[in-house]
Amino acid sequence: AEDEFVWPWMVVLANNVTNYDPNCRKYIGKSHKKIKEELYAKGFQPLKVTALWNIRGQTPFVIVAFGKEWDGFNNALKLERSFEAEQCGKRDYVGLRERGDKLFGWMARADDYNSRDIVGKHLRENGDLKTVSGKEAEDNRKALKLVSGLANTLKQKNMELEQTASKYAEANVFLNRVMNQKEEMLEHFNKEISKMRNAERSYLENMSKDHEKAMLELEARRKELSSLEENLQKRQADNHNERNKLYLEKKNNEMAIEEQQRADDKMMRLAEEHQKEKDKLHKKIHDLERGLDAKQALELEIERLRGAFHVMNHIGETDLEEKKKLEAIKMDLREKEEQLEGVEDLQQTLVIQERKTNDELQDARKKLITWIGCPKNTSRVTISVKRMGELDIKPFMDASKRKFPDEGNGKAAHRKLADERRVKAIQWCSQWDGYLRDPSWHPFKIVTDKEGNSKEIIDETDEKLNSLRDELGDEVHDAVATALKELNEYNPSGRYPVPELWNFKEGRKASLKEGVEHLMRQWKLSKQKKA
Repeated sequence: AEDEFVWPWMVVLANNVTNYDPNCRKYIGKSHKKIKEELYAKGFQPLKVTALWNIRGQTPFVIVAFGKEWDGFNNALKLERSFEAEQCGKRDYVGLRERGDKLFGWMARADDYNSRDIVGKHLRENGDLKTVSGKEAEDNRKALKLVSGLANTLKQKNMELEQTASKYAEANVFLNRVMNQKEEMLEHFNKEISKMRNAERSYLENMSKDHEKAMLELEARRKELSSLEENLQKRQADNHNERNKLYLEKKNNEMAIEEQQRADDKMMRLAEEHQKEKDKLHKKIHDLERGLDAKQALELEIERLRGAFHVMNHIGETDLEEKKKLEAIKMDLREKEEQLEGVEDLQQTLVIQERKTNDELQDARKKLITWIGCPKNTSRVTISVKRMGELDIKPFMDASKRKFPDEGNGKAAHRKLADERRVKAIQWCSQWDGYLRDPSWHPFKIVTDKEGNSKEIIDETDEKLNSLRDELGDEVHDAVATALKELNEYNPSGRYPVPELWNFKEGRKASLKEGVEHLMRQWKLSKQKKA
């Protein structure tokens, strides 16, 4: 029959000589630590050595445990054979009456397990009986169960991968559709803007021609009145009423010229203000600026017509021809105002379309940020997600190395110093992260450039930032200043980091197109690896 061994594998040591100790009033022998050291010195590797005790003290028996693995079985078997080679096995122990102080040992088997002494009790409490073939069969069953479990897990992971690929394909179709809609809207918008610019150019040309024509008419009228005045002076007319009438007409003509001149000056000022407004809007929203240009051109045209209308009112309805001109100006003014209303309606429609498109692109950008996620290491990526306003701990680690230099006192001291540096850097970083989230701390000042635009910049005179530079250096100061700028730009009200699609290679905000191309490349790489 096949031998049954105690499992976990154990070796019984016997004849551990004990002596009575009057101090503790018990029998004391070699300790389990001493026995374990001796076994290690001989090349054996026991996991645990247990000396057996009873009410009288330490017994001569010691149990050596070698664990549950096959390496422990081989190690225990080698220990048994070493005792047999020295004639200190179980047979020798049983057969000898005078054993001296030699230590005997053997592997624990069924007879030891079933014995009624302290050895059998310990073995039954801490192990079971198993044959070698039975243990091998049990290990094989566990291995087959593990392989089956891994196969099921692999099958489930493959199904999850297919579902992820399907979701990715749907997202890709959605993004392509959004991009195509955006291109179509931009093309349509550009065509409308081109039409509006042509209309604006035509309005300005007509306005210039009308202005020149009005000036020529006024100049001809002035010369005509001057000629009449000269003729009346030569004839020395004594008709007082005619002279007064001529004088009033001259004054009205001068007032009309002055009114026209004021209207011209006002028109030039409006044109200059219009040009400045165009330049400012061009920097902010290029598309809407073109629509405003057409609207402002119509306003200038209406203003000019109103000036001409005032001029004709000052001249008065002296004859039928002047009355017809006044009516024509009224009709033209009414037509221009209707055109202005049409331009304003078109502009409002374009603004609504632009906002709707921008909302759709922002939703797509947020989904793309969620899919890509934040990288663990940004040194090897080009397009990924960056948490704007989050402090970088690396400058704090460098500062802690400078604050606590390595004095070279051994490996243990070096490890302790490295832990202290790491803890200190984490404390500094956490402290300044709390400062960044404090809305009452706002170290910014407002400056105005040459063009009259205002913007916020870091206040270099801030005491807290200057004390940080003095204490931890420029790198930590720059890291905190960068996080401040990012929070002020991306989340000034909440003061907590927000994710943003980022081009780490060029150090700038990535476009939606770059993010989609990056996601496509990652998907293709995953397909190639799977294949």
